[in-house]
Amino acid sequence: MTDGIAAIQARVTQLQGRFTQLGSRSGVSGASGREFAAELTAARGGGTTTSPSAAATDAGASTASAAATGAGASTAARGTAGGATAASTAPAPGTAGAVDAPASVAGGVTATHAPSTVLGGGSRITPTMRRAIEEVDATFGRFSAIGAWRADGGMPGSDHPTGKAADFMITSGGKMPSAARLKEGWAIANHLKDNAERLGVKYVIFAQHIWNPSRAGEGWRLMEDRGGVTANHFDHVHLSVAR
Repeated sequence: MTDGIAAIQARVTQLQGRFTQLGSRSGVSGASGREFAAELTAARGGGTTTSPSAAATDAGASTASAAATGAGASTAARGTAGGATAASTAPAPGTAGAVDAPASVAGGVTATHAPSTVLGGGSRITPTMRRAIEEVDATFGRFSAIGAWRADGGMPGSDHPTGKAADFMITSGGKMPSAARLKEGWAIANHLKDNAERLGVKYVIFAQHIWNPSRAGEGWRLMEDRGGVTANHFDHVHLSVAR
């Protein structure tokens, strides 16, 4: 058996040498190439005969595939190294040049914009008020301003001095909102109404109308005319929370 294998290998080597000689000479006929292929196949123990052109194509494809694989591996290696370098030089979240991931807030809402400016926020408002502000801002912002705590509530019994109220401004300068902005205001007001229990709502005022849980069956109730766009809550949605 060993002698037979050795004889076949010797014959293959001999035929490969002949093919090299044929390839180096000009004027080799297609028949000569086909004869060589047949002999080579027979020497290898049979099988389908492949034309020289197909063999050359297969050889070229194999070479190209190997080259592409090598190039891909090299590129991947370079990419990995580059990725490691990029990761090591990327700014950390919260630093200059970094883009922080959108923050998730109460209600499962994800903010897609920078937080609105809250006037009188921080430790001066209650946790319930803070959560409500964050949810409304994430869902409907960005607002020109959100007015929260202030020493003077503007009227007796105001919840602003206790940190339990916020005004979401939809226009500024005391201007009457457009129809589109009024629609946005109602969307905010109804969101607060519809989520009153979860958000701890005490009452909501917008466009000279008020709603509160204790009189929910009456819906939005018309208020008295207080004499101006801001006083009548046309340019902002007012929210008061119970705690």
